Amino acid sequence: MQHELPEEKENRTTTPQWILWVGATFCCMLWGLAPALIKVGYAQMGIETTGQIVVFAGTRFFLSGLLVLAYYRLSSHQKIRIRKSEIRPILLLALFQTFGQYFFFYMGAANASGIMTSIFTATNAMFALLISACLFHLEKLTLLKVAGCVIGFLGVVLMNFSPTGMTFSLQGEGMLLCSSICSACSAVLIKVFSKDSSPVLLSGAQFTIGGLALILFGFCLPDHTVAWNGGGMLVLLMLSLISAGAYTIWGILLSKFPVSSVSVFSCTNGIFGILFSAMILGESLTIKVFYAAILTSLGVLMINAAKPEGKKHRKQKAVNG
Repeated sequence: MQHELPEEKENRTTTPQWILWVGATFCCMLWGLAPALIKVGYAQMGIETTGQIVVFAGTRFFLSGLLVLAYYRLSSHQKIRIRKSEIRPILLLALFQTFGQYFFFYMGAANASGIMTSIFTATNAMFALLISACLFHLEKLTLLKVAGCVIGFLGVVLMNFSPTGMTFSLQGEGMLLCSSICSACSAVLIKVFSKDSSPVLLSGAQFTIGGLALILFGFCLPDHTVAWNGGGMLVLLMLSLISAGAYTIWGILLSKFPVSSVSVFSCTNGIFGILFSAMILGESLTIKVFYAAILTSLGVLMINAAKPEGKKHRKQKAVNG
């Protein structure tokens, strides 16, 4: 799944644009691959019960957290130290970003197609905008952004529409919807908390704690034993690397380029997810799926569209260029 990092300061560099295109596209491909891999992992290890699903999810993010913390230790050349003031932010992020988001996401993915799961992940950006603007007042709702939300949600409605009416399952789409809301809350929280702390440290710590909490919660549920095997472990490792690797690369890009230039690439997440679900899981690419993908991707694109540059900035940019 995608985790936004805030831009700590305006940092326009001479870094070539192709690095942005390659890096951001690679991250979105990885995030798009995750829903299909999750379902492959379920099949490899015969995961069916709630306890097995929660333990599988928790193990993935516990490993991801350790990888992110290792990257923080190597890149910052500092020991991993959690200040007292950072404990509350880490616990809140662990609750929303890992425990809440991925409990609902993994449960929903078990009861929905890979394509449906990919379409629903596009609503993360829409809920994040609405929560950020309406509850925290961190952003302004422009006409373009509101239109983007409406168009994006229309794509989700289209995916759930059938000749007999709306098809909506609480165990599938309902869980995915709850996951999107938790993801949106965590995206806003990390913007707030990272003003005083490293977003990489916060994310690594909350991944680890949230993953461990999922594992312990899974152990409390009946039929939680996972039949680990070579194929399943390989999928688990790939999913852990996706979370840690894509997050790290995305963070580096945000330190080199403006936030709007990076986040606009997230409109391709759903498209990659649909393509991987079709290629790996053999799911059908119908006309309805095509239009739903276009609508949700267009909605995310409109929400993340960069504001036009003013004349003064364009002039300065021309002088520097």
